[in-house]
Amino acid sequence: MSHWAEAPGKTQDTLKRLLAKGPFMVLSPLSVLENWRKELESFAPSLTVLCYHGDKDRRAEMQLQASSQDFQVLLTTYELCLKDASFLRRWRWEVLVVDEAHRLKNPNSLLHQTLSEFSVDFRVLLTGTPIQNSLQELYSLLSFIQPSIFAANDVDSFVDYYSRVISLLSKATELQSVLEPFLLRRIKSEVAVDLPKKTELVVYHGMSALQKKYYKAILMKDPGEDWAPEQCVEPEPFEIGEHLIEASGKLCLLDNMLAYLHKGLVHLW
Repeated sequence: MSHWAEAPGKTQDTLKRLLAKGPFMVLSPLSVLENWRKELESFAPSLTVLCYHGDKDRRAEMQLQASSQDFQVLLTTYELCLKDASFLRRWRWEVLVVDEAHRLKNPNSLLHQTLSEFSVDFRVLLTGTPIQNSLQELYSLLSFIQPSIFAANDVDSFVDYYSRVISLLSKATELQSVLEPFLLRRIKSEVAVDLPKKTELVVYHGMSALQKKYYKAILMKDPGEDWAPEQCVEPEPFEIGEHLIEASGKLCLLDNMLAYLHKGLVHLW
């Protein structure tokens, strides 16, 4: 499992590990499918790549092409992998790469179960957030890449054992040692040396007139304003439109910031 701190570099780092015979399958969101193709072309030009994408008829043509010709990398999306799983099961994949792998955090999901049925020698998971909300999600990823060690029915004992990982340093250290053989971590300072250090600036902004109204209604315990607590923070109860900006103090501030930044970018160009 590869973890990048939401920084560039994971695609190139993975490609270095694919310079072998294959076949390899790379699953990614549709939004970055073309980027994967370009990166493969740039960093691994010797690999024959089949970009498995398109409508049903186009994919049928590709299936004939893939069956009659050798390829080393098949690049496709999660959705098409689920639709055409029976076709993709024909191969024994040397490496399976899953980009944005936090989509596998639920072991009961169709994607997790389908990919678990594929014949794969080695699995690589790419994510910027290996631990988002719970140890169950982490265990789901570990179980996917190494089911012989992290059996699915051992999840409860794993979670119970490391439940105090935040408060006990010894547990945190032990968990870190458990993860070390399975986790390759990259941070921005290692792969994007040209980026400046992150600067956090907290800007306080007052409430909008509408938010003030509902705060006052809560304080007055107005029974007619049952949904006011949500409105005090977010403007979701209203239909989408320009008026949403005026309904939320933070959106007013964001609107002004974006206008300021856009003006600066126009001057740069």
